[in-house]
This record gives sequence, structure tokens and C-alpha cells, in this order.
Amino acid sequence: MSTPRRLVALVDCQAFYASCERVFQPALAGVPVVVLSNNDGCVVARSAEAKAQGIRMGAPFFQERERLNAMGARVFSSNYTLYADMSRRVMATLETATPDVEVYSIDEAFLSVPTPPGTPAEARADVEAWAHALRQRVLQWTGIPVRITLATTKTLAKAASAQADARGGVHCLWADPDAAALLAALPVTDVWGIATRSAARLPAHAQTAAGLAALDDRLVRQRLGVVGLRTAYELRGVSCLPLERAPAPRHSLVRSRSFGQPLTDVAEIRHAVATHAARAAEKLRAEGLAARAVGAFVSTKGHGAGPHRTGASAVALGYATNRSAEIIRAALLGLARAHEAADADGRPFRYRKAGVTLWDIGPAEPAQAHLFRPPAPEQTALHDALDVLNRRYGRRTVFFAAMGTAPRPTPARPAPEPAWAMQRGHASPRYTTRWLDLASAAA
Repeated sequence: MSTPRRLVALVDCQAFYASCERVFQPALAGVPVVVLSNNDGCVVARSAEAKAQGIRMGAPFFQERERLNAMGARVFSSNYTLYADMSRRVMATLETATPDVEVYSIDEAFLSVPTPPGTPAEARADVEAWAHALRQRVLQWTGIPVRITLATTKTLAKAASAQADARGGVHCLWADPDAAALLAALPVTDVWGIATRSAARLPAHAQTAAGLAALDDRLVRQRLGVVGLRTAYELRGVSCLPLERAPAPRHSLVRSRSFGQPLTDVAEIRHAVATHAARAAEKLRAEGLAARAVGAFVSTKGHGAGPHRTGASAVALGYATNRSAEIIRAALLGLARAHEAADADGRPFRYRKAGVTLWDIGPAEPAQAHLFRPPAPEQTALHDALDVLNRRYGRRTVFFAAMGTAPRPTPARPAPEPAWAMQRGHASPRYTTRWLDLASAAA
């Protein structure tokens, strides 16, 4: 067996959302934990204890509420601010082990790892020891448990994750005498990138990972195209998906949220759209980008009693910008074109979602100058100051009037949300990004 120069490591956070909640509440260890989607609608994350008791991914919360209460489970609303910051900490910890890190998702990353010297068996033992040490470092520094799988390709590293938990959280598929048996037992639908529809186009003898790898190249390309052929090569140990060390250029950006309750008041919808536009502009500035077109949309989402509709409209700016005021202005113009209050019979539309889309995105500098719009460096300085203040003191420290004023705090609701905000009846504190939510410890 030849020894590859480098291996691919997949680092996968275990039950990531639930693990983030447990970091700051150690009493949740061993307790079933589930995290809900936007507006507390469906189960989107489950701890191992919740999975073992049959809680289904994507199950509507109202259907599982009684069973969760009976098993003593803890239920949380999605706390994306906390999860994003914990993900950043995990990825920063991985970068202390190797500079070759591709952040694949909020809870997964691929690493490029040099193969240690020695025989394949010795090198495999050394690389697994390295992975165990990295796993312990991530747990110690962030509190997040991870599993690490290693192989010669990304697809094989994904396939190895099926056995990682049974092997102490680490599994190196390269030089593993059981590798062939694992691929022979792995359903092809569990192979990274092979969906159920794709598997249905394969013959019966190719319904496992090993079967797909052994299939003739011409047949794979005929049934699954070039992407499927790359997957087959990856299963054979031929790398076709190198690490992406820089994110792909962004061409569009969408900011949207479902409302916590159906809305008929256009003023509330305007506040939501203006807020989404401001957040999108902040994202552009953080990434050094600018957009030349802005769109807004509203939708009833087809739920509940009618009438139903979805409206959208785009506004071409004629120049590239990342300034909040200009993007908010264009988004509200698009909303005015997209919004209708009632149908032909006078029945009001009860909107459940609104959002903003930015198109034709490119680098903010250098940008082509506008013939009738002279540069305004003071506006750039103003938005830089706005971003600094909101990062340091929290969002909406400084905001635009079009975003609406927040409700007054009360003892019962110290951090009230506007009417259009998501329902978050089981929200945990933002422990790492908000001063008032910092965890306290008693000695």
C-alpha cells in the first residue's frame, strides 16, 4: 500500500446546537436536549439522549411536546448568535493545529494533515493519536465535543464518520483493514452527495458505496453525470475535491425571517424589511463587498386560511454600494411595489415572511464611479462608526428610523422584541456576545 503525502480530516461537532447549550449549563449532561427551528416550529437538533428516545429530526414541536415533557427533556429556541460565535471558536482552535482548514458548515470543517513517517500501520496509529489530541483540545478550549475522521479524500472521510462514535470519536479509514467491509455495508444514499433520486438511477449491484466505486466510469457518468463520477473516484481514493482555502466569491445575499405572527400592518412589515436591509448592508461591509441591485419580497407562505400570495420586486441602483441608508431606501421601494394589502374581494393578506435580496455583488474597492453621484467619504466614515458602535455595544445601539423603535422594556420583558420578530419562547442567553448575558460563577 502506497503512503499518501497528506490525508483529509473531517472534524464534525456532535449535536452542535445542543452541545452549545450544554457548555453553559453543565447540569444538562445526560439530559435529552432539543433545539427548535425559527418560531419554535420544528426540531432541528437533538442530543444523543433525545435521538435514543425516538425524537425525529424535523418533527413539528407541537407533536412532540408531550413526549418531550414526559422524558424530562430541555427544549431551546434557536440561538444563532451563540451558535455562530461558538463555531468561530471551534474553527479558531482547529487552526492552531494546521493552517489548512476549510470551514464547510457551522459545525464541520475539513483539514489537510501530513501523513506521519513509518509503515502504513505506524502512520495510521500516529495520525489517530494526533486526532485524539486535537479532539481533546477542542473540548478543553470550547467545551464542544467533536468526532474526527481521516481518509485520502473528502468523501471517504465523510463515509468514515459512521464508525467514529464506536471508536472513541476518531476513525482513520486509510490503512484500516476493515475499510472494504465498511464501504460494502454503507448504503449508497449515505454517501456524501448521493441523494435518493440519484441512487434510484443506479443498478441494484451499486446500491452501496463499494458498489458505486466499482461501477464502470461510462455508466456512472451516464446515470449521475460528472459530479457523480467525481464521487465514484473519491470513493476509490482519488481526490477530486481539494480543500477550498478561500470562500467562493459571493454573487447574491439574502436576509429574511418568518414573522412571529401573521402581519397585516404594512408599517410593521416596512420595519422588518428595513432591518433586514440594514443587516445585509452590514454583511457587505464586513466582507468588503458592494451590491448594484436590491430586491424585497413578502409572502403569506400558503399557511392557514387564505387569501395567499407572494410578491417581489427588484430595484437597480445603477452603482455599487454597501451603505445602509441607500440599501434600505431601495428595499422599501421594492416592498412598496411588491406589497398588496388585500385581494380583489377585499380580504386582507396575512403576511408571514419578508426579506431582502442583494444582487450583482462585487468588490467594494475599486468601484466604477457614478457620473452624477460624486464620492462621499464622510458617508463611509459614518457607516464605519456605526458598525464599530453596534459591534461593541450590541445591535440597535445606533439604528435607522426606518427600522422602527423597539418596544419599551418592562420587568416581565427586559429585552422585548417587535411584533414581527420570531417567536423564541425557549431562548437561552447569548452568553458570549452580550454583556448582560455573561455567565456568572459563585465560589
